[in-house]
Amino acid sequence: MNKGTHHLLLTWLILTGLIVFSLFIAAHENILILLFNGDKSRISWVISLFYMLITIHCAKRVYMISNQINVSLFIKNIILEQHHLDIKLIDGKVAINNETILPDCLLTDYIHDLVYKITHETNNGNRQNINNNTELIDVYESRLKQPHDIGWFMTDLMIKLGLLGTIIGFVLMLGSVSNVTDFDVSTMQSILKNMSSGMGTALYTTFAGLICSILAGIQYHLLDQGADEVIDAAKHLTNIYVLPKLRQ
Repeated sequence: MNKGTHHLLLTWLILTGLIVFSLFIAAHENILILLFNGDKSRISWVISLFYMLITIHCAKRVYMISNQINVSLFIKNIILEQHHLDIKLIDGKVAINNETILPDCLLTDYIHDLVYKITHETNNGNRQNINNNTELIDVYESRLKQPHDIGWFMTDLMIKLGLLGTIIGFVLMLGSVSNVTDFDVSTMQSILKNMSSGMGTALYTTFAGLICSILAGIQYHLLDQGADEVIDAAKHLTNIYVLPKLRQ
């Protein structure tokens, strides 16, 4: 099913637009000011900075993977249009019927390595591993998804920073009553003020950590889906159309 040109990028832009709109509403209602002023540990600032960096990284990866999906569809259409398919390597490039050079992308690199591997094994009389291409596609899948590991790490780190802020907030609450010996009215007012400040730190950092980690996780889930789409397209195209021609 054709999802349209740059559907991954458009989905990410819609999600980002909703997030920006939500931030605008939160700023208009002074929720962000309340969040950052109420966090005495300043961990919410750190979490927000991490989220901004993660969003920039996601934007670059979304654009790259979206281009990979589009070029893969372009290559698929080229191959399907051929009545007689002949794939060769010419000057390190993948040529279709000695005239059409495939554009540079992950799918082209995979086809290149596949043609080289099968041609080399056939020439050497070793045809035992011609049908075994799982290790090769696993290499390309790892290459495509490996940059996402830092994102998933940061997503988990933001949750842990939120929990750290929770602990700091409870420490501030307990510290406000640990050395109190005289419980008069003014002292109780001071204690309640410090306790509310500590509780605010605990809740606001937890809130910031959970929200930012959830939003970052959604973005990297979209990236992983896009990467899976590229890999699935490579598997389907090569197994159905390319490999049968190379094995002849």
